[in-house]
Amino acid sequence: MKKFLKFILTLALITTIFSCKKGNIKNLNSIGYGSSFGMCVGYCSNNLLISDLKLTFSKSKNGQTADTKICSKTISEADINAIKSELNLEKISALPEVIGCPDCADGGAEWIAINADGKQYKITYEYGKAPKELEAAVARLKVLRDSFKDCN
Repeated sequence: MKKFLKFILTLALITTIFSCKKGNIKNLNSIGYGSSFGMCVGYCSNNLLISDLKLTFSKSKNGQTADTKICSKTISEADINAIKSELNLEKISALPEVIGCPDCADGGAEWIAINADGKQYKITYEYGKAPKELEAAVARLKVLRDSFKDCN
């Protein structure tokens, strides 16, 4: 009976170790997401930062005086976990830091920055053209960003 119990416990331990998906985030410090347009009038740069169950949104104008507006609110751990589940650090680390030609011909640029598991990643890409490895997370981040439409 003892051998059988040891066998079951060993099997459970092995299953637990190998059931974790490779590349999943263990310790998430922050996620940043933003967009910018170099040749525009008005609020051309938007930034969203998720850190410590807090969402901080900022928008600024181009020009000599960067009139910046900042708004914040809380975010649930469930919402953070939903975004986190869409991110695979193994795939993200394989992406180049710049994809395409962000903000060329005023097409705009988007970026996502992740500080997790002791490493930092920032990927910048053409506006509206998130790489497939980031599409689901970016879609969730856009919903959060859009919740700040009334940030004045």
